[in-house]
Amino acid sequence: MNLLNRILDGSSEKSIFEKGKRMVDHAVAANNVLIKIIKKSDDLQELRNIEKLADKEVFELSNAVTSGAVAPNLIDDMIRFVNMEDDIVDTMFNLGRAIIRYRGRNKKVDKYIENKMLKLTALMNSALLLLYEMHNIQKLSDASRFRFKIEAVEQEGDVIKDSMLDYAYSTDLDFKAFYHIQNVAYLADDILDNCEDAADMITSIMRSVLT
Repeated sequence: MNLLNRILDGSSEKSIFEKGKRMVDHAVAANNVLIKIIKKSDDLQELRNIEKLADKEVFELSNAVTSGAVAPNLIDDMIRFVNMEDDIVDTMFNLGRAIIRYRGRNKKVDKYIENKMLKLTALMNSALLLLYEMHNIQKLSDASRFRFKIEAVEQEGDVIKDSMLDYAYSTDLDFKAFYHIQNVAYLADDILDNCEDAADMITSIMRSVLT
């Protein structure tokens, strides 16, 4: 039995936190669909369906938190935690939509975006798997260890994002291509940032419960 299951056994907080794991499942599924879009699929509906499912669940979770289902000292952190994990899925949808909308305008840019985004989605998958494992830790010290691993993944993403921005500024591009490269770079960065922020919040919630 993981740490949170032991300290939240039978509580509403435990139920909410367990449902938070499902939000990570949705994010992993969304990332897999995003990879298909990057590889030339124009079908946004599957990603839209995952986003809608995540939005429905986060609405129910937020209502549970604010209705008094959790201890008062955990309400703010729980609300932020639920929304951070939902933001991951929302941003993946926005990223997929941006890629589809631009595709075909500039083959060179499309190829460049495909190359960089496949590297970034691999990092997203790594960060999400680490985030999921944070729900199963045995010791509070493990939370910090996983959090630092996610931070390292996010920093790898920063390197790719910066290289994309450098490319946008140093290459002779029309405004739409320039904006598109910047936009997808920042959206991908936001996803990795949200994974790191969610990891911080999990650690904060664990510390609050233990104290």
